[in-house]
Amino acid sequence: MTVTESGQAGSPSFPDHPDADLYDHLLRRAHVTGRCPVWVSPADLEHTLERPDDPDELFDAIDRLDGEAVLARWWPGPCGAECPCRDPFPVSIPRARALRPTRDLARRPETFDAAIECARGASGPLALVDAYRPADTPAVLGWSGAGHHPHHDLVGLAAVLRYWERRWGALVVALTRSRMYLSVARPPMYDDECEQVAGEHLAFCAARPDPQNGDGHSLRRYVGTIRGAGVWSFGWTR
Repeated sequence: MTVTESGQAGSPSFPDHPDADLYDHLLRRAHVTGRCPVWVSPADLEHTLERPDDPDELFDAIDRLDGEAVLARWWPGPCGAECPCRDPFPVSIPRARALRPTRDLARRPETFDAAIECARGASGPLALVDAYRPADTPAVLGWSGAGHHPHHDLVGLAAVLRYWERRWGALVVALTRSRMYLSVARPPMYDDECEQVAGEHLAFCAARPDPQNGDGHSLRRYVGTIRGAGVWSFGWTR
């Protein structure tokens, strides 16, 4: 493997001739090497957001946040009295009625398998980022995709992505200038889980269109689009 270095110290490197097999190898060892792969073009990283220069400082800041609490803070509801929504947002994100037994899925084999399968459709440059897990890669890169939403920040974004890694085996696979793609090893299937995740998605991607397909949405209709979905995609309008 030949690696082309780009930019200052701490900047990502880009392996020559990347493919899904290389991505597989790099992803499964990221927690040991501290170098995590994500599919992203250097052209989509021309404009980056401010973040701590010291990686340890950045990771400590992420550690201090709870992803669910971040989503609760970002939740755009409730809808005002004059909102034209046919299905107004409630006061808070809907919560699943029952806590079903879960385990940390972040580094389970099936979680990596889902990411590899998602990556088989990827093309273009593969970045190696100074991070131990996919959830932290947007923050380390200073990714600006959601940067025009004033209440969003890279540390909070990473905290949410870590929470989804653990809960659903959802890994950041690819980034573009304004879109993010996650593989999902164990997507929600129960009604109440789907309602909660739908609310979390709409808090995470605050643009009014449906994060998955860009259409206008209601929370109730959006629930049906994510049941069993093995890929989550989010697009922030600019």
